[in-house]
Amino acid sequence: MLNSFTNKAILAKARAMYGNRLTEDDYSEMLRKRSVSELAAYLKGTANYADALQNINETDVHRGQLEAVLRRDLFNRYTRLCRYENARSSEDFFFYIILNAEVDQILRCILLLNAGEPEKFIIDLPGFLISHATFPLMELAKVRSYKDLLEVLHATPYASILKKLPPDETGMLDYSRCEIALRTYYYKHLEDLVKKSFSGKTRSELLELIRVDIELNNLSTIIRLKVYFHKTPEEILPYLYPFSSKLSGQKLHRLVEAQDKDEFLKVFSDTPYGSKVRDRDFLYVEDYTNRISYLYNKQLLRFSVNAPCVLYTFMVLSRVEIGNIISVIEGIRYDVPTAEIQKLLIL
Repeated sequence: MLNSFTNKAILAKARAMYGNRLTEDDYSEMLRKRSVSELAAYLKGTANYADALQNINETDVHRGQLEAVLRRDLFNRYTRLCRYENARSSEDFFFYIILNAEVDQILRCILLLNAGEPEKFIIDLPGFLISHATFPLMELAKVRSYKDLLEVLHATPYASILKKLPPDETGMLDYSRCEIALRTYYYKHLEDLVKKSFSGKTRSELLELIRVDIELNNLSTIIRLKVYFHKTPEEILPYLYPFSSKLSGQKLHRLVEAQDKDEFLKVFSDTPYGSKVRDRDFLYVEDYTNRISYLYNKQLLRFSVNAPCVLYTFMVLSRVEIGNIISVIEGIRYDVPTAEIQKLLIL
């Protein structure tokens, strides 16, 4: 449990850091930039990114380098907040972001294995994560087979999960099944840590935060599989995480059974989530769930008095901001019209 001083310190620091976020005026200026160098120079002059970009030469920075710096800065924000709590192992709730990042890297390794390009793993390996991971992260760069992957992860729970999902006769791993299995483990472990570490209002608020996050992911999965891949309800269900919060089983069933995007949105509008974006028209259906997550976490960051909840929401909102910046970077790179980039931003 956090003592009163630690709780207040995290609350104050997280809200102060969020106060330096990019504004709508900042995004308007960013959308006027015509190159990654111009964008980097602008970000370098903002309160939120001045320190992170101080050693970047904006005249020759490339897209991948800028994105890597932004993601490292996100991790640094997290560690600055966690100094108050002194999280030191995977049995601390405040260590959750490390566990999430580990799952991300394992899945990236699997993706590259399936693509026949495992040697590319080293290119985007997040160096800041190496000293914090619960297994030798650098060894993933040497993985060239499923067997290699299991050997690297042999001392972790991840190995036992992946052993149940061997490659097919062509040597391909089922990426989607691996993702569901690994993230389900992560979410269950996270809930166990919450129940072990907290009680009362903090516990209930954190559990709801986590389950809303999962449920919104499930909604995105349903519509993606239905609209883009034309999967049947029976084919969709195995790809959903076994957690729920605000949706009844009956409502979820109706969403899965929807015949098309329009029917899905009609059912969706009559849920606790749909009412929050009823008058909005987004370019992609996933933008509905991203917007809901943004609004929900923004409200909790402002009003919650529980430091673990505020830290969790701060990280969600910070990832949204990084995602917005990357959308602008990609838009500039591919010469996408400003109006189209604007539609991708979660504000």
